[in-house]
Amino acid sequence: MACRWKIVTATLVAPLLLLAVWGAGNDARAGTSEGISYILSNQAADGGFREPGRGDTGQDATTAWCIMALAAAGVDVRGVSKNGKSPLDFLATQSGNWRSVTDYQRTLLAVAAAGEDPRSFAGMDLVARVQSFQGAAGNIGDAVNSNAFGILAYRAAGMAVPAGAVQWHRGAQNPDGGWGNSPGAASNPDMTAASIMALRAAGVDAGDPAITSALSHLHAVQNQDGGFSFQSGASDSAATSWCVQAIIAVGQDPGGSAWSKGGNTPLSFLRSMQGADGSFSWMRGRDMNPVWTTSYAVCALAGKPFPVAAFRPSSPSGGGEQSAPGNGGRSNADSAGGGRGEAGEAAAGEEGRAGEGAEAAEGTVPEEELPAEEGSGGGEGEKGEVEAAGRKAEEEKGGVPVLLLAAAAAVALLVPLSWWLSRRRPWRNRKEDAA
Repeated sequence: MACRWKIVTATLVAPLLLLAVWGAGNDARAGTSEGISYILSNQAADGGFREPGRGDTGQDATTAWCIMALAAAGVDVRGVSKNGKSPLDFLATQSGNWRSVTDYQRTLLAVAAAGEDPRSFAGMDLVARVQSFQGAAGNIGDAVNSNAFGILAYRAAGMAVPAGAVQWHRGAQNPDGGWGNSPGAASNPDMTAASIMALRAAGVDAGDPAITSALSHLHAVQNQDGGFSFQSGASDSAATSWCVQAIIAVGQDPGGSAWSKGGNTPLSFLRSMQGADGSFSWMRGRDMNPVWTTSYAVCALAGKPFPVAAFRPSSPSGGGEQSAPGNGGRSNADSAGGGRGEAGEAAAGEEGRAGEGAEAAEGTVPEEELPAEEGSGGGEGEKGEVEAAGRKAEEEKGGVPVLLLAAAAAVALLVPLSWWLSRRRPWRNRKEDAA
């Protein structure tokens, strides 16, 4: 009898352990598929993405960030369409609005993430446009964000990073280990995180003094809730997302004990900001640009520093393929996100702090420019291909389909159970014979 109960216990516990191990491995991606579903629900009629309550017309920068989030989560952006138009189709119609280096960087990073050739998009060579802003010292633009995202853009295009850009960036690092929006400006976690990702993308070792001192700075400014804040004292999802990506870029665990503050980690804070509709609030009680903010969070939870993918030509004729960068030269870049860097170019900053087109010096956004709090913003009738893409993202969560896991659990349960049942009858017969 004791032996039989041991077998039964092992039979029941084995599949539970299997599921527990799988769940632990997928914890870092928790919330990703819900975020993707929210983003997809806000696709506009023209194929682009827009913030809820702002009509049914796509928004340029928001669409670029969403493309990167979809790609980071494993969704084929080219297959996400509305009225037959994809986000890339919409983005191609916006070329007349691109003026600044950050416009070209952001678009290049989105295009490369989607697997398209940034040298031939919307009738222009985005790589050449970014190169045109490179100064004599090698810096790309004159701000920390433009140079950081310039480095990331080079890597997203599959190009070597100019040595001058790396040297310029090293020289812009503050004595406290962080970076500000421009050389000499006060350090903030966003620019520090972007700089870490840029240096890693350029091949700088994780043990390099520039990287280790930057990580020390992030440790010093981390809040007790586990998150990070751009300027105010309260943690925000955007700054925390970028810091999560930077931590991943150096091979560390943003959910581990090394990054625990008051029992909270950057990952636990980020997940605490996700609402029932899948969106992420910018700050507690402040839902500002939820689609944009959600795109940052998805990249972080998907474990993809910027750039989320690098374009590689597959043939001389120009076909391309998406390739996720390796750990060593993490070419995971987005665009300069329009905010925290060059004054006058800040279209809501990396954190979606302001509405698109709202300019902000040093990332500071006047209160009157902040959009009102919005609800879920999801379009209930937007189904079809959008739902299919959402299902694909859910199936790929953690890289192991849920049905496969269920099948494995069933096998783990049925095999020992069948063996036990096959032997149960002889035991009973022996008991009856003995009587």
